[in-house]
Amino acid sequence: MQTSLRLSALSSLLWLSSSVMAADVANITLDNGAQVRLKDDFTWEYVLTQTQAAPNALATDAVIDSSSSVASLPSAATPVTTLTATAIAQPELLGSTAKDGIKVSFAEAQWKENKLGLNFELASTSNKHVTLVEVEASFFSDNGTLLKTEKLAVWEAIFRMPETYLRKGEQRKSSLLWVEGIDKAQWQKQLINLKITEINSR
Repeated sequence: MQTSLRLSALSSLLWLSSSVMAADVANITLDNGAQVRLKDDFTWEYVLTQTQAAPNALATDAVIDSSSSVASLPSAATPVTTLTATAIAQPELLGSTAKDGIKVSFAEAQWKENKLGLNFELASTSNKHVTLVEVEASFFSDNGTLLKTEKLAVWEAIFRMPETYLRKGEQRKSSLLWVEGIDKAQWQKQLINLKITEINSR
C-alpha cells in the first residue's frame, strides 16, 4: 500500500510538471529495494536489467602482423545484458507485463528434448476486442546473463471467429509456444522478462 501511494504521488507530481519535463524522469528506489523508472506518459516500469562491458573483451596488447607490419587494434567490447541484483533476488518482479489494459503473465514451462514450451495467462480490462498480443520475451540464465530474446504471439485470434477474441473481463490461457536455443541446464530458475510490443484489436 505504501509503495502504491508513493508511485501515485510521484505520478501526480509528474503530471503537474509535464510542461517543464518533456523527456523521461529519474528512477526511484522502492522500500523493497526495487528500482522503478517513471516515464513522461504517466506510466512506470521496474528497472530489471543493466548493460555491462564483456569481461576480457579487449586484448591488453596490439597484435603485429609480420607480413604487413600493421598493428591489429583490439575490437570494442560487446555489451552484455544482465539482470539487476534485485531482479535476481526477487524473481517475482519478472514474468509479468501490462499495457493498454492487457496483462500477460508467464504461467508454466515444459521441455521436449531441447525445445522449451511456454504457457502464458492473459487478462483484459480493455474495452477493445483484442485479436493479437505480441511480447518480447528475454530469457536469462540462472546467474542473470541474457541467453536469448524472442518475440512471441501469446494471443492470436482466428479470423472471423469472435469467440477467439480476448474481451474485457476475460482471463484466458495462451496456446503452448515453443522456443529453441535455450540451454536447459542454465535455465533452472526460469528467469524470463516480458514486454508487450504489439496489440491489435477490432
